[in-house]
Amino acid sequence: MFTTLRNQILKVALLSVFWGSLASHLSVPINLTAVDIGRHIKNGELILKGNSQVLYKNFYSFTYPDYPFINHHWFFGVISFVLFRVSGFEGLSVFYIFLLVLTFLLAFDSARRYSNFNLGVFFSVAAFLLLISRPEIRPEGFSVFFVALDFWLLQGFYQRRIGDSMALITIPIIQVFWVNTHIFFFLGPVLIGLFLWQAKLTGEDKNRLRLLQRLLLISVLVNLINPSGFWGMLTPLNGFKKFGYELAENQSVFFMIHRFGDNITYKYFVVAALIMILGMIICLRREGIKALPMVVLGVFITIAGFRAVRLFMPFGFLFIPLSAYYYAPYIKKAAVNFILGLAGVVGMVLCVYLVPAQPHVGLSPKVNASADFFKQTGLKGPIFSNYDIGGYLIYHLSSQEKVFVDNRQEAFPPDFFQKVYIPMQEDASVWSRSQVKYGFNVIYFYRHDLTPWGQDFMIARVRDPQWAPVFVDDYVIIFARRGSINQGAIDRFELPQNIFRVVDSI
Repeated sequence: MFTTLRNQILKVALLSVFWGSLASHLSVPINLTAVDIGRHIKNGELILKGNSQVLYKNFYSFTYPDYPFINHHWFFGVISFVLFRVSGFEGLSVFYIFLLVLTFLLAFDSARRYSNFNLGVFFSVAAFLLLISRPEIRPEGFSVFFVALDFWLLQGFYQRRIGDSMALITIPIIQVFWVNTHIFFFLGPVLIGLFLWQAKLTGEDKNRLRLLQRLLLISVLVNLINPSGFWGMLTPLNGFKKFGYELAENQSVFFMIHRFGDNITYKYFVVAALIMILGMIICLRREGIKALPMVVLGVFITIAGFRAVRLFMPFGFLFIPLSAYYYAPYIKKAAVNFILGLAGVVGMVLCVYLVPAQPHVGLSPKVNASADFFKQTGLKGPIFSNYDIGGYLIYHLSSQEKVFVDNRQEAFPPDFFQKVYIPMQEDASVWSRSQVKYGFNVIYFYRHDLTPWGQDFMIARVRDPQWAPVFVDDYVIIFARRGSINQGAIDRFELPQNIFRVVDSI
């Protein structure tokens, strides 16, 4: 008895170390100038005030205000706004960290139930860098949570740990929240379909098969419960659409390794993917056709991770239980079990001490300084801004200024990016014509825009006698047009040219 109690205490202590390390590495400051959370908060505020336009139109833009747009993550905005009103950005950070730690616990428990504690710890440590690869507050955090929760519930149903009624009621309720929170909601029915397939292959009794069939049908139909109905249910098909603007997060692993080879996370993913692929091969050789459903899931998430680096985190969370499933029969020997447990502990120590972490909740220091300057000096638009900073401007200025562009690809026609937005920054003549067309009085630019046209554009405007830099900090630079309504601000705040160090090659 005492030996069992001691073992349980040691396990809880070990997991607590991992939770703490995971939480501390997910505790990153919110750089509001380059993330979406500001726009989500504003969405939630307007929706709760009864403004339905943000659900269907490009409401915040003056370029395409009536462009049709399905806001598939609107409920995430409501959640974000409520949390923000109650506890500020600090509370939002803490909630999101808690959500991802809970996701890990679900993934770990699924792995443990396929194998044992030691193997669960081993694969959790192996996935660590992937779990912390995308810590910004995003609606996809709910998707990885719902994937882990659905997987845990379906595994429990399959292993007869969870009753039929609980699965039949809980999973469709999850799906209703999911379809209104993030575009990956289609994974809910996919998981049900895979477990149904596995149940058929393993000879599950007909009553339980019928229950899973009903569960699958219900979970598909409840996707209609969203503001856009049938068309909202089809939004995942947008993944095959070309939006005209390529984001780094949607690039392949090999593209990012070529471009940012010093980032170890990309190479680490390749190693983890090879471990997963080897496990799938071993599992197929061992179990044959019965292994197909879990192998198909592994193939899907591995290909997804290779195609878009934004999917490292969902890959990491599924890597834990799937790898445990693939490799579980090989831990029966006590020596192997001991080695895996020891490797897990050593790996956990390395995660704590070798992976740098500077825990911080809430906003990055002084990130709101440029918005405060804009409002206090009375600057007036129209504003030309780059893609990255759109959510920041919506959060701070949407009550007084519409944006030229923001970080929603799907809210603008593809030609806008290819024939207007990018050429404006690459070609001086296109910029001049656009200046006449839109009448820009302010340029509000995120300084760390890594696109070649963005860097060239900032250099050109620093040298442009028609534009005066009036504000610069670690995040943004603001220019005002000479001779415009903002001339008074230029007279007071123009920055001298000698403070800028212009480098032609970035």
